[in-house]
Amino acid sequence: MQHTQTIALARSLLAEGRSGEVARMLSPLIEPLPAGSAPADSPQPILRALLARVRLLRQGDVSSAYRLLKPLDVSTLREHLSPAVRAEVALWLGWLHAWPENLEAERTRAFNLLAEAERFFHQELNTAGRCWVQLGRALAYLTIDEYALALQALDEAAALKERLPDLQADGWIQDLGVQAALLTGRYHRAERALRQLQALAERTGDTLLKGRALAYQALLKHVQGGAPAEILATVEAAEALLSGLVPLPHLLWLARAARLAALRRQGHWREIDRLLQRWSGSDARLVAHPILLEAAELALLREDFTTCEQLLERMLTTPAPAQSRLLATRAALLQARHFLRRNQLARAREWADRAHRTAQELGLEPLILEALLVQAQIALAEKALSQAQMLLQQAEVFSNYFSLLPWAAWRFWLLGERLQAEGQPDEARAHYVQALSAYSLLGDRYHTAQMQLAVAQLVRSTDSAQARSLLEAAAQTFEALGVASRGQQARHMLQHLPHQASPAALAPESQLGNVLARAALSVELVAEAWLQVLEQLWPDRWLAVFQHTPEGEWTSIRAHGEAPAPLSFPSPDKPQTYQDGVAWLQLRALPGPVFFMAARVAEIEYADWQAIVARLRPWLPVVALALDHALLRARQFGELANGHAPEDTQPSPLEDLVYASPTMRALVNQIYRVRSSHSPVLILGESGTGKELIARAVHATSDRREAPFIAFNCANVPPELIDSHLFGHEKGAFTGALQANPGVIRAADGGTLFLDEIGDLPLEVQPKLLRFLQEGEIFPLGARRPVRVNVRVIAATHRDLEALVREGKFREDLYYRLNVIPLYVPPLRERREDIPVLVRHFLNTLRPPGAPAVSITSRAMEALMRYDWPGNVRQLRNEIERALVFVASEPAPTIDLKDLSPVVQRAQRDATAPLVRSAIDSSQPLEAILADTEKALIEQVLADHRGRISAAARALGLTRQGLYKKMKRLGIDPGRFQHRRASTNPTATS
Repeated sequence: MQHTQTIALARSLLAEGRSGEVARMLSPLIEPLPAGSAPADSPQPILRALLARVRLLRQGDVSSAYRLLKPLDVSTLREHLSPAVRAEVALWLGWLHAWPENLEAERTRAFNLLAEAERFFHQELNTAGRCWVQLGRALAYLTIDEYALALQALDEAAALKERLPDLQADGWIQDLGVQAALLTGRYHRAERALRQLQALAERTGDTLLKGRALAYQALLKHVQGGAPAEILATVEAAEALLSGLVPLPHLLWLARAARLAALRRQGHWREIDRLLQRWSGSDARLVAHPILLEAAELALLREDFTTCEQLLERMLTTPAPAQSRLLATRAALLQARHFLRRNQLARAREWADRAHRTAQELGLEPLILEALLVQAQIALAEKALSQAQMLLQQAEVFSNYFSLLPWAAWRFWLLGERLQAEGQPDEARAHYVQALSAYSLLGDRYHTAQMQLAVAQLVRSTDSAQARSLLEAAAQTFEALGVASRGQQARHMLQHLPHQASPAALAPESQLGNVLARAALSVELVAEAWLQVLEQLWPDRWLAVFQHTPEGEWTSIRAHGEAPAPLSFPSPDKPQTYQDGVAWLQLRALPGPVFFMAARVAEIEYADWQAIVARLRPWLPVVALALDHALLRARQFGELANGHAPEDTQPSPLEDLVYASPTMRALVNQIYRVRSSHSPVLILGESGTGKELIARAVHATSDRREAPFIAFNCANVPPELIDSHLFGHEKGAFTGALQANPGVIRAADGGTLFLDEIGDLPLEVQPKLLRFLQEGEIFPLGARRPVRVNVRVIAATHRDLEALVREGKFREDLYYRLNVIPLYVPPLRERREDIPVLVRHFLNTLRPPGAPAVSITSRAMEALMRYDWPGNVRQLRNEIERALVFVASEPAPTIDLKDLSPVVQRAQRDATAPLVRSAIDSSQPLEAILADTEKALIEQVLADHRGRISAAARALGLTRQGLYKKMKRLGIDPGRFQHRRASTNPTATS
């Protein structure tokens, strides 16, 4: 092949992250491909694949990358390519179809292309290629809202990457890892991946990596409630690096959405208007959803309900190019809050319930928690206090998130609302004050004013001075923000405040115990609660809480006032010191992080300060306990985020599945991994392997397990009736339709539909099934409008769907849509370890009630183990059932070799027959004869095992890698034998 050295150099440079050099080197070498396909020895396919990789990953130029590979985007045109080149071409075609910004992509097709690439990378022993396949899968899963599967693919990519010196792959592992962890609420995992991404960017000096890391840092700060000023500075730094460089524009727009949220918290709403105007000329298809969400949120706060509704309607009617269900769910929650503000409670509840269902299907904890809190808010507005209490209790399942300020603030607010509705004003006030503290810490001007208004309403009849102070602050904020109705409400309350003397003030520290107990959700809240009390005792001075880490670093947790400069820190092992005009008091000692309170104290004030310390000293154990509790919550949240959540524990065996083999254990692990998925599953395997059992297992482990599981065999219904059976019909839709029939799809609404023998579905019905899978709605025969249904589809077949696609008997787009999550059930001959446990299971379950236990001789078991079982588990079951009929009942019922069918007995007799008989040509040298014999033996075993490499390697006593090396040396293509999997009787049932 031409340019061999250039291609090798390009691969090396790409692994080092030197994409620009590769682009300059390869671009002049690209030549037009001849019509049809390039010659097998042409360097053009691999040159195009490598350059497409650069154009996509480094430049984000989807159209240019696709133009390079479009001539090879037909499977038949790739068949003539060598396995190594075919794998590379399929890999980057798969990435192109997974790319979020590729608006013309076929998302589900990405998985088939990546599977093709993986098959040939396995054959070529190409670990780097397999790593990039898993990264492509992670990207594709993120794009279609399959977040658990994305994390799984990333873990597999990271395991492969450990053996590779590929900096670019490392960068993408961390990049996609931050994305997936952020979306799933695993914020500590996101922090870890972000640190690794930042370290890689520093090591390589890569501007693009630095910009991406800053963008993710801004997003992480936003969801964790970071200071708005820090978020804004981080986004601006990211924009400066990414403008014109970012290959994933949606990342830049997500960072800009975080910028808008920070400005919203600060109350700089006119600046948001200016930015929205400036960005309005950008590609609306890419920026619409994250930016429109922020624009709609601002419109809602301004009580501009018309604009808010228009923006949300635009979002909900125009699906996003990526993560469409996630963004639609966020829009639905905002729509629910919009109708709540307008007091249209029925519509608000409808939208919130819809969002909650989708959030549960997506399995995203932050989204589920948000939906529960919105539902609770609506229930409180409806005066349904028991319902609100139940929803708030459900939210406590996700209590670890309440260590983050945005969630803590919302929780305190809603608890205050519930307590006020229940007639407990003092408790309500305490929770409102905590919410006020949290929103103040967040720098959220609007919600701080909202909580000032809420507290003032509670205390106006008992403490008019405090109420007046709160109302004046709230009125000024609302008027500055332009929220006229809220400002008028505050002014009206001010005018009607009663004029009475303020009650005798309680000692500031008297309520400290209760305040600290509620604040123990997070370290920041504990620090703020302590400083608020201290500020009343020591006003108009700088006060702060600092943390000293085991690494020797000092961090300011919270401060009031302007810090003295320079500031010198004390020795962390001294409980109390005074130096350079600052008094230090230890709040929490070793082990673990040490916390100190600091206050500016002049020398002449030191005696007064000591008196205040004496008043506070009894509360030091309480604040230490509150800090311990907050640290524990943060640590538990980190453990959950880092993969120790219940959903990641080792799955227990499924009751209906009987197995002992590693291949079946791996399949069961796959079933547990996809349990939170909502995408279609395609189960492949020969007849009799138990595909319906696997489908039932997928249903039983999913959130839909309490809903119906409906099985429908596409091969058992006449073609002319299958449309009616699947989609239903109205009364009078056709001759003989005397009554309406809902069809099996509607019967499965809310649950799972199992479509067995999908390969036998008539071609004319397939477009309707495809539309249902894409749109979630069906058109029953005779109906005038579509019917929406919520069904998860699991399909199964023993036929080769790819071959049916090539023959024009199965739609290619339907195949891609079904094959998002493929599960392969191996035949019984490839998992002979399962035969003994299956035999014992059938002996126990098939004997009549009250009959004695039946045993089996070693000779009979050996025969069963040696037989190949073309009918798989079903045939084995029938064999045991038949043997039970003929076995003698006295003196002890035992199945022997003679009780088995002749075909099984023959397998025992033929056990010593040679696997391969080859003629020996005496004129050939010994080396050639041995090579021919070895090749014939391997081909025979591959044929016996339908091209399954793992099973063939076990049969030959080789490792997978050893078998691949021999096949490469002997010129054996395992793909020839894999196509034979579908050669079983097409009329057999699975």
